[in-house]
Amino acid sequence: MPAPAAPPAYIPTTALALDVESFVTIRASIKAGTADARAAFECSLVAPFEHAGFLIFAGLEPLLESLERFRPKADDLAWLQSAGVIDTATRERLASMRFACDVEAAPEGSVVFPGEPVLSIEGPFWQAQMMSSLVLSALSEPTIVATKAMRCALAAEGGEIVEASATTAHRLGGNPLLARAAFVGGADATTCTLAARRFGIPLRATQPLRAVLASASETGAYEAWLDAAPDLAVLRVDAKDALAGGARVIAAIKKRPKKSTWHALQVAIELGSGDRAELATELTRAFVASGVRAPVIAASGDLDEWRIAELRRRQAPLTSFILGPHTLQLPVRPACYELVAIEEDGDWSPRLRLGPTLALSSDPGRKVLMRYFDSDLRPLGDLAHATNERLHGARDLKIIDRSTGFVTHLPSATTSAPVLSKVMRAGKRVARPESVFDTRERARKAVGSLFDRYLRLTSPRHYPIGTTPALATLKSDLIAGTG
Repeated sequence: MPAPAAPPAYIPTTALALDVESFVTIRASIKAGTADARAAFECSLVAPFEHAGFLIFAGLEPLLESLERFRPKADDLAWLQSAGVIDTATRERLASMRFACDVEAAPEGSVVFPGEPVLSIEGPFWQAQMMSSLVLSALSEPTIVATKAMRCALAAEGGEIVEASATTAHRLGGNPLLARAAFVGGADATTCTLAARRFGIPLRATQPLRAVLASASETGAYEAWLDAAPDLAVLRVDAKDALAGGARVIAAIKKRPKKSTWHALQVAIELGSGDRAELATELTRAFVASGVRAPVIAASGDLDEWRIAELRRRQAPLTSFILGPHTLQLPVRPACYELVAIEEDGDWSPRLRLGPTLALSSDPGRKVLMRYFDSDLRPLGDLAHATNERLHGARDLKIIDRSTGFVTHLPSATTSAPVLSKVMRAGKRVARPESVFDTRERARKAVGSLFDRYLRLTSPRHYPIGTTPALATLKSDLIAGTG
């Protein structure tokens, strides 16, 4: 399916999608005299599940679209005032609001790592703090989904990945942005029609059980499905009686008109449970023995990257993997949006959120995050510098690990590049939106550049991320001052 030349706009964002504290904070900051102080916020990500050695940064494009289009509506503001959330001064400020902050971010589809900033917003405090809900909702779950999809794609070793959970996610009508994130991360197709319409992602139609139960016979159900979706036919076979179900699929195929071919139909058989490796082998043999071309066999159900890897290890004739809600479950929100600095009397004053441990406390101050590479442009480590300090050269680089405080040496680094770049200036985009296919290709190349030790599905090596001594000292001093 070709990508649309001009995709429809994202779903408009209402101001009431924000949490109530965003509005109360504006009201309070006006009274405190800090509303218009310039402030710097950073978004960082935590590991969303065990063994997450890397993350695929996703959700940036929809976020930028939402930020640029954000306009509080008069009736929403009237309701907020009637509910006692805002007062007249706050309402007047919101009524004339145009997002006017600067935004820096890692390119969408980039490989990023838990604990480091992936996006920063700098501008008037009242506006920058207001965007917390948008930032967290735009980046958290899409990054999980993109990362899971990429891990499943790595485990599938070239097998097709089909995303099949976005249509039931979050809200009535589903969430096409999660289908988009899965595609960025490595999925090849989706069952979400809105995502296919909006982004040009290929569709796959999987046969629901209701379509089988409604028919007088399974063979009739298969015949009807082949007629209805000849180019996208994925037929469901009950694992409890897979060979009998396969025989009925064969019968349905043989009833097709002579001009139809098995190859043209692109038929697949979905196995949602049982010993899928053994069933796939038996079904393939049955099809070949009947004179019908061997089917594409798709696994679904309780899949994750480890189960997919095990199926591939067994060399089963499974070449497609359908990722449902079980695979792309969203148990946590892995993003944090922190105030790291605010202007006081014309100077930047660092801010720190104190957590139970050093690693769980925020990193204060405005920063420049640099990534260092070896001579083959493989990433070696990421180092955050304070904006007012000289950037460290690549030779014999030392990183103070943000989680342990230990010093890590990167002696083989030869070059470096900033991880974040300017994407919005005074609330306006600095570049045209890119195709989701370009973003997906960036993710593929970024993962391909990583050393295998960071790609392991189980117990990956810790990728070095940390700060300069100056930032580490600033954090220690601020922590000591909170006692």
